Amino acid sequence: MNEEYIKERMKDYAMNIDDFSIGQEITDLDKSIGRIINKTSNSIEVLIKRKSKDGTDCNQWFNMMGFNKRFK
Repeated sequence: MNEEYIKERMKDYAMNIDDFSIGQEITDLDKSIGRIINKTSNSIEVLIKRKSKDGTDCNQWFNMMGFNKRFK
């Protein structure tokens, strides 16, 4: 139990950034599909497709804590 908790907490601090690659498709909380377009040592840039007819596609940077909460 303790090892599992530590592993999950380490994800918050960029320890799982190597699990992701540029070009990889990821699923947002609302089940839409995004794509990783860039990475640094502790953050990931994601192409987010528009969510509505009037919306626009955008790129957004996430630190690993925000990324792990939003994308699965």
